[in-house]
Amino acid sequence: MSLLNYINEKKRTCLLPFMGTNGLFLTGYTIYEVYNSPEKQLEIAKKMDEYFPSDFIYPMDDGNIFCEILNIPMKTPDYDFPSVKEHPVKSLDILKEYKVPDPYKDGRMPINLKSLKLISSNFKKPLFVSLQGPFTLACQMAGISRIAKSLIKEPDFVEKILEFTTEVVLNYAKAIEGQGVKYISIAEPSSGMISPKAFSKFIYSKLKYIYDNLNCWKGIHICGKTYHLVDQLITIGAEGISFDQIMDLSELAKSFPKDKVIVGNIDPIQVLKAMRPQRVEQETKKLINSMKSYDNFLLAFGCTCLNDTPVENIKAVISALK
Repeated sequence: MSLLNYINEKKRTCLLPFMGTNGLFLTGYTIYEVYNSPEKQLEIAKKMDEYFPSDFIYPMDDGNIFCEILNIPMKTPDYDFPSVKEHPVKSLDILKEYKVPDPYKDGRMPINLKSLKLISSNFKKPLFVSLQGPFTLACQMAGISRIAKSLIKEPDFVEKILEFTTEVVLNYAKAIEGQGVKYISIAEPSSGMISPKAFSKFIYSKLKYIYDNLNCWKGIHICGKTYHLVDQLITIGAEGISFDQIMDLSELAKSFPKDKVIVGNIDPIQVLKAMRPQRVEQETKKLINSMKSYDNFLLAFGCTCLNDTPVENIKAVISALK
């Protein structure tokens, strides 16, 4: 069954929520207590499905696991995602010191595989995982300024680091697919800053290579205004294309291929975080109604919701669907 067939068999609008670290506040666990325990990962997944029932199972997001395994210096807060604080790969000589991690042996990757297997075996709903993309990982390793300058002045550096990061992402994606993950979406927020020409030259083939080597449902999400990349995203190999809240989905849908799923895009900041539950429900209904003519629409957030998003506001999105 395809992703499109799955959302159409429900005979209603389906929901794929990007839940961030909100599950932590339903249990009191810190993020690394969950990351290091398959049992707590399962507990979180069950809690999330109980409080915010949707059409997919969404485990605790671990988008920066690649940086951690590669020993990139990280900030590690207790109740929010880890984030990179230094970018050590400044040259090809430094890049040569890195090796592609083995998902079955290195760092926390084996624990993650065990967690995902445990979750997938306990739910009938499809398991969704979002992974950091190769270009965004390259920017985390080398720094976004270094990469941006090198796109023009040192393209060989960009090409080499992308060859490395593509293998990192693909190896792990294939491993989690083997644990029962049904839908893998690649997040490439850093790529939204570059031109269509640069995207075509440096990123398109890398993402397509990853998608061509996976047998699950595949998605892509790029933050920001991405009208200039839509034509390439449609042909890149992803079934689901997820858009930021600043994109007009009803306008995009008019010329969107019917066999591709358009995913989005409740505002996680101005709506989910800032509004009262009644207004959240109203805004959600407004988006649903604007897309009611399109059976390839999958309701989601424009990006991961903030860690302090009120529980009542996320529940309001569920209420709007009912």
